[in-house]
Amino acid sequence: MRGVIFDAHALLAWVRAEPEADFVHDLLNKVQGGGRSGGVCMVNIGEVYYSLARKEGVGDAEEFLEMAQGLKWSLHDVSRGTVVAAARLKARFPISYADAFALACAQEQGAALVSGDPEVLAAKHGIPILWPGVGDTPKE
Repeated sequence: MRGVIFDAHALLAWVRAEPEADFVHDLLNKVQGGGRSGGVCMVNIGEVYYSLARKEGVGDAEEFLEMAQGLKWSLHDVSRGTVVAAARLKARFPISYADAFALACAQEQGAALVSGDPEVLAAKHGIPILWPGVGDTPKE
């Protein structure tokens, strides 16, 4: 079973109880139970933090940060190689720089990216995406 990397779009959907929250929650539960490897790039942790701090408040952002550090997943620091890989992806595709880090991390880990971000979904980057209703979602 392929590992997963969560991007900020997926984590914000989960934290904000958006329609796809159950999908993200189920994948997080598989990671927590050891049935699947999973992680997140620290750049995307920062993206979730600032998004929550701006819209919901610093308290919610701090709560997310504490929760994220307590989960049984890999928190991927950004190496020089990851920076270069993200820069190459950003140069090739019309995606945000933070999205490029999520994709680079998934690529480095040989993992699928959990994302419903329209920019990520539209780019022809070749990295498997897991998201409800996405035609190229790998079968579990």
